[in-house]
Amino acid sequence: MLKFLRPFCLFACIITGGGAGENQNDDTQIIEKENSRPSFKGNSNIFSGEVRVTMLFENKEWREFGGALVEFSPNARSAWHTHPAGQTLIVTEGEIITQVLGEKASVAKKGDVISCPPNIKHWHGARNSKASHIALTGYKDGKNVEWLELVSDEDYQKAIQDTEIF
Repeated sequence: MLKFLRPFCLFACIITGGGAGENQNDDTQIIEKENSRPSFKGNSNIFSGEVRVTMLFENKEWREFGGALVEFSPNARSAWHTHPAGQTLIVTEGEIITQVLGEKASVAKKGDVISCPPNIKHWHGARNSKASHIALTGYKDGKNVEWLELVSDEDYQKAIQDTEIF
């Protein structure tokens, strides 16, 4: 499944199995240890540059969103995409550049939060140094992302030059 990795197949791309704790009951609190979570290289069909995705948690009957840590090398970025139930990004390192179709790109720094409503065509990634964010992505009808075309190098460079820094 190349639709944003199973809780997210987010940016993340091809996982069909479950995560740690999946076979446990949902009638108690569970702690999933850091080294028990799946981590993988971002698929080149939905990322440009080196990207690493670590699944933090999956959606459940009582939690309608999944979470992943996405780490970008300098100038790496996602493809254009939309989320049927929206997405929230928490920048954890560096500067994340993000752009909504038809708008200037913006930069968010460590500690900033990017909120993207449902069905907004956008992309995000790193500028000229490594950067990362935690992505919280909602589900609607079992789906959390619709991957579209890659952001071209030319469009990425134009976005970098025209960026608004907040």
